Amino acid sequence: MKSKWTLLTFLTDCAPASKLLTIKTSQDASDLSTCTTFTGNVVVAADGPEEIALDGIKTILGNIDIENVAKLRSLSSTSLQAVTSFTLNNLPLLEELNIPALKNFSSLKWSALPKLTECKIATGALEGEIQEITIYGTSLKSLDWLTWPIGAVLNITANDNLKAFKIPYGTINVGSAITLSSNPSLKSIDVSSLGGIYGGLAISGNAIDTLSFEKLESISGFVQLNGDYKNISMPALTKISGALGVDSTADIAAFCVSLQEKKLAGHYDCTSNTQKANVPSTSETPTASSPAPTPTPSNSTDSDSNNSGFASKAAIAGVVVGILISLIVCLGIYYFVRRRARKQVKEISPKDPEADSVELAGADAMSVSMAGSRMSLNELESPVVRLEMASGRMRQELPAVLPVEMDGGWESGGETAGSVRTVASRAPLVRHELPG
Repeated sequence: MKSKWTLLTFLTDCAPASKLLTIKTSQDASDLSTCTTFTGNVVVAADGPEEIALDGIKTILGNIDIENVAKLRSLSSTSLQAVTSFTLNNLPLLEELNIPALKNFSSLKWSALPKLTECKIATGALEGEIQEITIYGTSLKSLDWLTWPIGAVLNITANDNLKAFKIPYGTINVGSAITLSSNPSLKSIDVSSLGGIYGGLAISGNAIDTLSFEKLESISGFVQLNGDYKNISMPALTKISGALGVDSTADIAAFCVSLQEKKLAGHYDCTSNTQKANVPSTSETPTASSPAPTPTPSNSTDSDSNNSGFASKAAIAGVVVGILISLIVCLGIYYFVRRRARKQVKEISPKDPEADSVELAGADAMSVSMAGSRMSLNELESPVVRLEMASGRMRQELPAVLPVEMDGGWESGGETAGSVRTVASRAPLVRHELPG
């Protein structure tokens, strides 16, 4: 043992260099039991032993953290008095838990322990303050051993076999919160010791139907009560400077009326018969019941019906007229544009075709006169244009010239003069005369 851990004093005080011990076998648990004080955290391997007994060790200056160990059935220690935190999570076969000497710890967090129906833990007086206790998803039948003051959180949720619980405190202090929720067999919650709630209290989803806050005088924190309550009483309540919300599926109208009669300042809601919706929630000045709102008549008079039908028909007629007017306007625009386009095409043709002519005004002058300012496209493209002599001109003939005959015949080879090649032709020449 001493070869594994450092010897802190002449006593058997042990501390691993890694500040961690993993229990894999029963022998590892026996080695730890030889220490009086262990400095570090203790965990158990997932494939750890079925039974762990830590008899002999008194103090663990660290945490015990046992999670997801499939085979663990029993955890016990007759000597362990102090540990920083004690966590048990998802241990499907754990059914025996005995640590009766424990009296000093800061948090206790147990969850998913379906086989755990009872335990022996911290049976003596406690030392120090507990910051958190969470008991979630167990099969514990009783929590009578849970009588210690809580500094921050007390959460009792989803414990199927829990039938009764007592809040042992006179006050719930600022920064503290107590939650009792979704415990299907929980039929009795004793809150008779509470004189003041300065932190939070939430009770919902249990099987209880009666809550009697006999000594409660002041609510300066937040209180929320939801369930199937038939009777709630707070006879000594004189002050609400925080918030109070009460919601029941059963009839608690008497309690809501008592709150109204107290005329307390602060914020509070009281709702009775939520399944039947008979009583709305109230704020600051709640009442047990409220008159139902005046129903709106389901049938209108004949006059209203006729007017409504006439208005509906008029609206339909208006829509139809609007559509017809739009169609007429569109057709008018279409025919107007079409007619204008045809008119422009007609204006392109000449008005007086005979007025278009081309005259030869002289040897070096020619004028073209057109009808108006437009020119006929067909005549401009015509291959024949009639040309006439200007008025007052006399027809003249070119002077006669004696015909000149070319030498008959032709040869393929000819003489070249410079860059011009002459060719003699042997083809017969034809005499042409210019018109006389």
